[in-house]
Parts: sequence; structure tokens; C-alpha cells
Amino acid sequence: MALKRDFYKGLEDILGPEFVSDDPVITETYANPVRAGLPTGARFEAITLPKNTEEVQAIVRLCNKHKVQYKASSTGWLYSDPAGPNCIKIDLRRMNHIIEINEKSMYAVVEPYVIGAQLQAECMKRGLNCNLTGAGSNCSALPLAAHVNLGHLSQSGSYGERNQLALEWVTGDGEIVRLGSLGSIDEWFCGDGPGPSLRGIIRGNTMPLGGLGVYTKAAQKLYHWPGPATFPMEGVSPKYKPAYIPPGFLVRYFSFKTLDLMIDAVLKIGEAEIATELMCFNAAMMASNLATQNMEEEIEIYNKFKDSVLGPGFMVLIAADSARDFEYKKRVLQLIVDETGGKALEEVEDPENQGGYVWRYFRETGSIKETGRVLAPQAGMVGGGDSFPLMSYFIKSCSKVKAKLIADGSLFDDGTSPFIQSIEHGHTGHGEVLARISIRVKDPRQVQRVINNASNEIAIKEFFGVPQHVWSDTLHDMYGPNASNYHLWLRKIKKTFDPNNASEASTYITAKE
Repeated sequence: MALKRDFYKGLEDILGPEFVSDDPVITETYANPVRAGLPTGARFEAITLPKNTEEVQAIVRLCNKHKVQYKASSTGWLYSDPAGPNCIKIDLRRMNHIIEINEKSMYAVVEPYVIGAQLQAECMKRGLNCNLTGAGSNCSALPLAAHVNLGHLSQSGSYGERNQLALEWVTGDGEIVRLGSLGSIDEWFCGDGPGPSLRGIIRGNTMPLGGLGVYTKAAQKLYHWPGPATFPMEGVSPKYKPAYIPPGFLVRYFSFKTLDLMIDAVLKIGEAEIATELMCFNAAMMASNLATQNMEEEIEIYNKFKDSVLGPGFMVLIAADSARDFEYKKRVLQLIVDETGGKALEEVEDPENQGGYVWRYFRETGSIKETGRVLAPQAGMVGGGDSFPLMSYFIKSCSKVKAKLIADGSLFDDGTSPFIQSIEHGHTGHGEVLARISIRVKDPRQVQRVINNASNEIAIKEFFGVPQHVWSDTLHDMYGPNASNYHLWLRKIKKTFDPNNASEASTYITAKE
């Protein structure tokens, strides 16, 4: 439906004519053709590009006045399109400034369109590092912009819920709220107080995915970086590699005969706190990080890796502060691997390969290759658990569904184990069941629905908690009655801070009675 001209004129008055458009050539470029389990086909009525918080607030208030919905996003990797008509896009790409890197208090303040690679590069120059979302360093560095905001560095660098400090938030109805120390003394070092904290309102383990207003600035924790200020690079993309492996750095891959043995090794490494990164990649994901986009090359590497592993495994990356620290961490790692019967994948230890692994895992440049490989996951589910073992067993149970779909020909048998991730040295976990839908399947979405429905049933019946893929009214209404009726409280939050339902919430929860 076309926007009323007085509303569109109001947008032009706020932004200037050059930063708003309802041209179908422009709006169509923002359309996402696939929304897993959500309505499809809707398009934004107009695109807006504000440059600061004040312009965002003005747009939000205008939408509330005219009963038009809006949806904000930054880099917009997924789930940032509308579910229905009468909705405009707030594209935050002009808000792309690193506001502050505080070396003494170890935090950084960014606007939404600062990407992870940009912030990390500036931090490394100062002996610091930041957590990056696992979707890749091309995604927003704002700790609220990336759903869970976990990634390769989350073993030692935690994730969004823990890293978020003070915040500037334009609520659904257009109020500006400054959380924590920002609201009391105009500093960014703390996300809580004075008095009751609102951090649990604006996000929990996951965040509202554009359904509760707009986050315009946020601070996040930074961590010590023992490596060089820059990585000298050689080669040509995607075959680039560092010119050297920094002193005190190593990457290893170990596989195990059983899932329980792997879990035991992960927990022991976590207790010792020797790993900077620990990701339970499968053989295909490790192979994808060495291959170019040549299909034959990737399959050749994968088959070689597949024949060399015992079963489920993990990549572990160590970054030490000194030679003594490095030797200690290597000895502890080897002791744990020996106790649990782990087997090393020798190709990973080759210096020619190891340098590339170090670069890709620290800079998170390999995420697209890990998930968009030749054996590409076109169907899957995502979960999060209170501990690494709980997450692992949930994914193991869900993998039985994958096996059945492989048996009936719906999925391609890629021969890989699920992907599981250790967070905060095993205190929490993340996992994904990844699979490629068979070319013989006429309705790929039906296969996706089978996987999603089965995983939800497993999570509820076997008491695995609320996974990280739970968004939308349908899923919250399914899980809420089994988890202290949390969905009723979510709706109260939505109604309180967005009484006119202006912030499009198909990927969050609506305020329906």
C-alpha cells in the first residue's frame, strides 16, 4: 500500500529528500526472499537513512502519529524485513562511528553500523580485543544488533548479554532512554543502575530483533589482546594467509570416539581456562577454511579430513602472554587430550595451514565459508543451553531427526557431526544441526518445518530449556506455558514500551491480548 503523502513529506522534512525513498527499485533491494517459518512477500513502503539519534526519534514519533510501523536494522544479515504492509525501514548505515575506545576501563562505544572487523582492528592497535558475532566480522559490532552476539571468541570473550554496558535506546513510542551510568553521569562503563536495571527489558539471552524500538549507541566490554597490532598478510583472497604465526599462538583440532569424551575434554579445558577460542566444528567446516570456492578442492579436503577423524571434535586456539605461559597452556592441553583419547588432525598443524586458521578464527572471516560451503546447510535449527553438556545433548537428540530425514531421502548425507560451541569456558553452550536439503525435495520449506517442529518438541519434552531460535508469537506461545509463562511478561514489556505497536515485531512478540 502507498504511504500517505503527508507522512512521506514528514519523513523528507526530518531527513531531507535524498535520505528517504519509496521507489520500488530501492525498496525491492531490501527484500529478503526467505524468512524461515515466517510470512513472506511483504516489502517496505519506504526506506529511511537517519544520521543520528534525534532523527531516529523523529521518525519513530512520526510513525506512531500516523500509525505506520517501522523496522530498524544495521548490517541486516537476516530477519530484518517486514511481515506485512504499512511498514518502513530505518536503515542505520549512516550511523557508523566508533564513539570511544576506553583503554583504561576496557570498553568501546559504537553506533549500529560499525562492523566487527572495523572495531576489532582499532582495538588490536591498543592491545585490546572484542567479541565478534559468529555470523562474521562483516556484521554490526553493536552488542545488541546480532541476536545472541556470540562467536569464536566467546570461549574467553563471552557474548552480548554479558558484554553489553551502557546503552542509548529509542523506545517503540519514541522516548530516548539512556541505561546505566550513561543516564546518571553521562559515562559508558556500566549498564546497570542506579536503582533497578532495565538491561533485562531490552534483551535477555537473545534480543528483540528490531521489535522493541531502536538501539542507537551502546558500549561493550573489551578484553586483553596478546597478539600483534596488525597481521601482515600474503596471498590473494580467499587463499590469503598471515605472513607468520604470532609467537604464543597455535591452532589444533582434536576428534574423539564419543560425544561424552569430547564433552569431558571441553569441560577440562574450560576449567583450566587455557583456550582463547574453542569451537566444536565438524570436518566439513574445517575443510571449508582451507579451500577456495572450487567444489572439487573442498570435497577433496573434506574427504581427507573425514577419514582422519574419530568422531565429534573441536578446534582450540591458544593465545599466550609469554613464552612460559605458552608452554604451560600447551602442556595442559596435551594432558587433557591424552586423558580423553583425543586424536589430532595433522593437516591443521601444518604451518602453511595454521597461519590461515589463526587469521580466520580471530578475525572471523571464515564464517560464510563454514556455513555456506559446498556441503551447505540449507536446513537446520539453533539452540542455546545453560551449560555446554546440556547444549550438546540437546543437539545430539535433534540429530536423530536429521538421520531420519537422510534415510527417507529428504536430506543429503553430508557425513558431518553437528556444530556445537563452548561459551564462557563451558558455562553455557550453543549448537546447530546443519544439513543440505536433497535436490529431489519439491518443497524445501516443508523439510525445514519438520526439523523445526521436531527440535521444538524435543526441547520441551526433554527439558532442554528455551533455545535461541525461539522468536515470533507462535514459538513464544509454544514455549511460554512450559517456562514460567514468560511469554505473558514479554507481552507486558512490549505493550508498555511500544503501546501503538509501531516497532514491527514479527521476529519478537506482539502485544496481542
